[in-house]
Amino acid sequence: KAYLFGVYLGDGCCSKTEKQYTFNLVSGDEDVVKLIQKIVNYNLNKKYPITHIYPNKTKLYRYRSWNKILYETLISETNNKSKIPEFVVNSSNNKIKKEFVAGLMDTDGYISHGINKFGWQRFSLGFINSAKWIDQFIGLLQEIGVKVGRKVLKKKYRSLKEKDCYQININLRSFVDKGLYFNCKRKQKLLEKYKVNVKYQSY
Repeated sequence: KAYLFGVYLGDGCCSKTEKQYTFNLVSGDEDVVKLIQKIVNYNLNKKYPITHIYPNKTKLYRYRSWNKILYETLISETNNKSKIPEFVVNSSNNKIKKEFVAGLMDTDGYISHGINKFGWQRFSLGFINSAKWIDQFIGLLQEIGVKVGRKVLKKKYRSLKEKDCYQININLRSFVDKGLYFNCKRKQKLLEKYKVNVKYQSY
């Protein structure tokens, strides 16, 4: 449930017509979409499929479910995507918070790897979103014990009407120290590379 809500607040969306209540997720990461499919189909006892779409010749994976209860639960617990659910914020169970964070980071989080001018490997971790709850997310990370930089307003590229979008830098060492992770294999692979690179020892 926590992971589902994280992904929903990241790249998921809900919509409704007079007859249909839809949850929709589109991503280039097949494993993320398959995990959401598994979670939702199992809990609803359904067999909603994953389909492919090709906007701008890019292969993306789409999962859609048509269920009023799921729609209403996602909408109500997030106040229509304007807040982090209370069951996450108020939980005393760090596993729930970590799964929620994984859902957000699998969608709108990023981890990158490069070489600086001295020839050293450089890793960076961050998160970009335009939502009202980004301060809540920063607070949640800090509560877990992760060091987070101040949020920075990103430049608007399309038009002045574009939503204000904020970026936060996340301290990689503290992210790893506190046992946070990605379920997205592509991103987790880079996180594992970081651990090896800094000769990280768990304790």
